[in-house]
Amino acid sequence: MAEVSDIAVYQKLSEIADELDQLASQGATVVGEGALDTAAKTVRGMASAVYRHIMSTDDETLDS
Repeated sequence: MAEVSDIAVYQKLSEIADELDQLASQGATVVGEGALDTAAKTVRGMASAVYRHIMSTDDETLDS
């Protein structure tokens, strides 16, 4: 299996978060909409962590 770069991971997570946001806006119920919104925020947070890693240097320490 081929390796996936960090930038590809960031891009895919961002894409998934955007899709979840779009689905949330079309949610048929408050529960479904809330679940999709929460999932989008979680995935976006993961993308943000990967982005911070990509942008950091070896000399920098990432904030927790």
